[in-house]
Amino acid sequence: MDGSWFGAMSNGIGAAAVAAVLAAIACAAVLYTLLALFSLRRFAPPVAAAPAETLGVTILKPLYGAETGLYEHLLSFCRQNYAGPVQIIFGVHHHDDAAAAVARRIVALAGAGKIEGAPAKFSVELMVDATVHGSNGKVSNLINLSRRIDHPFVVLADSDISVEPDYLVRLAAAIERPDVGLVTCLYRGKPLAGFWSRLGAMGVDYGFLPNVLTGMALNMAQPCVGATIALRRDTLETIGGFERIKDQLADDYMLGEAVRELGLDIAVADFVVGHAHSERGFGEVWRRDLRWARTIQSLDPLGHIGSAVTFPVAWALLAVLVSGFAPAMVALAGAAVLARMILQFEIDGRFPGHDHALWLGPVRDLFSFAVFIASFLPGQIHWRGRDYALTENGGMAPVDVEDVEVEVA
Repeated sequence: MDGSWFGAMSNGIGAAAVAAVLAAIACAAVLYTLLALFSLRRFAPPVAAAPAETLGVTILKPLYGAETGLYEHLLSFCRQNYAGPVQIIFGVHHHDDAAAAVARRIVALAGAGKIEGAPAKFSVELMVDATVHGSNGKVSNLINLSRRIDHPFVVLADSDISVEPDYLVRLAAAIERPDVGLVTCLYRGKPLAGFWSRLGAMGVDYGFLPNVLTGMALNMAQPCVGATIALRRDTLETIGGFERIKDQLADDYMLGEAVRELGLDIAVADFVVGHAHSERGFGEVWRRDLRWARTIQSLDPLGHIGSAVTFPVAWALLAVLVSGFAPAMVALAGAAVLARMILQFEIDGRFPGHDHALWLGPVRDLFSFAVFIASFLPGQIHWRGRDYALTENGGMAPVDVEDVEVEVA
C-alpha cells in the first residue's frame, strides 16, 4: 500500500474526527444559547415597588481618577425619589486625585441646594484618607468610608455605574425580606468612547448578562456584583466589615460569600443599571476582559471551563475550517450566528439601552473566545496601570511588592 496515500487517509480521518468533536461542542453551544433565550424571558419584568419602611440610607462611593462620565454617574445617585434620609460619601485616597475635583463640584451643588431631584433629607460629602489596609485599594477606600456610616441601610456601587431615580426605592423594598442579607443588580454596558468601548459593552450585554441569567435559571449561580451591593449595616458588621475582603480581587464575590455563610440569601433586583465603558483601544478591552476571565477562573475553575459552551460561533467556525468547509458544518455555523443574533435582539428589547449592530455580535463572540483561551495561559492581571499576581482563593498581590500603596477601583 502506498505510504503517502495511507498518510493522507489518516490525516483525513483525523481531521474528520476533530471536526466532529468541534461540531458537537458547537451544537451544545447553540442549545445553550437557546437556553439563555428562555432564561432571559423568565427574568422578572420591572415592578413598581415601595418599601414599607424608608430606612435611612448611606451610599458609599469609592473613587479613583476622573473617568469618562464620572460627574453624570455620581449625580444619578443624588437624584433619587427616596423619602427617607440619604447620606452619600465619596472617598479618595489623595487630595490631588482627579476624582476629588468632580466630587467637590457635586458637594458644592448639594450644599447650595442646586441638585434637582435630590431627596428631601439629603447630605453628600467627600472624604480623603490615604490609609491603605490591604492590596485592594478600592476596599481600603471602603474601609475608610465605613467609619462615617450614619444609617442602617448601606449601598455601595462602582464609580462607573449610573442609575435611575427609583433605584433606592426598589433596593429598599428588596432588602426588607427577612431571609435576604444582600441585594445586588445586574447591569448593561454603556459605551462612551467609540468602537472599542462599544465592543467592551457588548461583552457585558451579550456575554455576562445572559450567562448570569442562565445560571440563575438553573440554580447554578447566585451572583453578587459590584454594580450594586446593598445590605443592612448590622449584616456588614456581623461578617467583619470590609476588612474581611481587603486582599481580594473579586471583592464583590467574596462579600456575597460572607453573607451566604450567615445563612442569608442574595437577591437580584428586578432591574439593571448602566455600566460605563470608555475603552479607546484594543489593549484596554483585552486587558479588562482578561482580568475578568482570570478572576473567574481563579474562583471557579470548573465553571470557567464549562463556559466553553457560551461560544457557538467560534466552535462552529473552527469546525468549518477543519472540515474543509463541509456543507453540514457551514450550515451549523449559520445556525450558530443566527442563534446569537436572536439572543442579541432579545436582550436589546428586554433591557433598553445602547443597541449594537447585529453584525458586530459574531465579532464580539470571537473576541470573547480568544480571551477565554488566553485565560488558561500563565500570566498576571493588569489593573489601573499595575500588574498583580493572583493567589489562592481569589486573592491578589502586587507584583512590585515594594510599592504596596495600590489603587483598585
